[in-house]
Amino acid sequence: MQSLPFFLLTLFVVSSCHEKSSSSTTSQADSMLFAQPEQLGDLNDGLLSESSGVAPSKQNPGYLWTEEDSGNPAEIQLINQKGEVAGRYTLAGVDNRDWEDIAVGPGPLPGKSYVYVAEIGDNKLRYPVKIIYRFPEPTLPRNKLPVVDTIRNFDHIRLQLPDGPKNAEAIMVDPGTLDLYVLSKEDNCVLYRASYPQSLTKTTMMQRLSSIPIGYVTSAAISPDGQEILVRSYHQLDYFRRGVDESIVDALKKPRLLPLAEEPQGEAIGWATDGSGYYTTSERTFFFAQPLYFYRRR
Repeated sequence: MQSLPFFLLTLFVVSSCHEKSSSSTTSQADSMLFAQPEQLGDLNDGLLSESSGVAPSKQNPGYLWTEEDSGNPAEIQLINQKGEVAGRYTLAGVDNRDWEDIAVGPGPLPGKSYVYVAEIGDNKLRYPVKIIYRFPEPTLPRNKLPVVDTIRNFDHIRLQLPDGPKNAEAIMVDPGTLDLYVLSKEDNCVLYRASYPQSLTKTTMMQRLSSIPIGYVTSAAISPDGQEILVRSYHQLDYFRRGVDESIVDALKKPRLLPLAEEPQGEAIGWATDGSGYYTTSERTFFFAQPLYFYRRR
């Protein structure tokens, strides 16, 4: 990549620093719950440069799923704790218009773990329908790595927002109800829900639930037990504790700031499958690295 003119690099840094976040930006992050970021490795694979979502694998302990956004192949990657690619899985017959998040959670068949790939990005507000691709987690064969394979059977969950096309980069799957949530990327995030079971044959109109004072959300995740929620933007991470039988809308009214590494373009967050902490990754931007961080529960 050629070096950028100084004024362009300056513009990037200044605009990133002024990205609007939530109303709590002036508060200090709460380091009582989780430790400061520990860098596990770098995503140095030349074919993986725009990690926009991360979700630890339940089927393959110690590995994490990630995906890239617009302009990249219709492929998800399985990486190890050092950031090395162990598997590449192409979704047959679809394009990566703008994949922006990924989640792992339960699905239609009890006891099985599913991957949810979110085709939800829409920077120019041109697409009325968002799509979630859902399929059982592949199992990584350990005898020959990296694996290159194709996923041919997967569900298409088509979603529409009631207030027209919006850009979005974050989804959540409630492990208790299997409801799907989309969080818009705008000055104040809007939360939408598609209750389970979502139709596989027609477009589901999502329900607008609430507006949240967090700006430019890039990823979100619900813990495996459904009791904790993370919502991140480029430079801020909000944490929410969810009480027994409490709705997600009510839980999202009580934010606490958590530690977040200063990443070049942080767009991904995911809970560890055992709840012991959370992971973040970033897109590779200009000459910056693409680190993989872990934040341990204290």
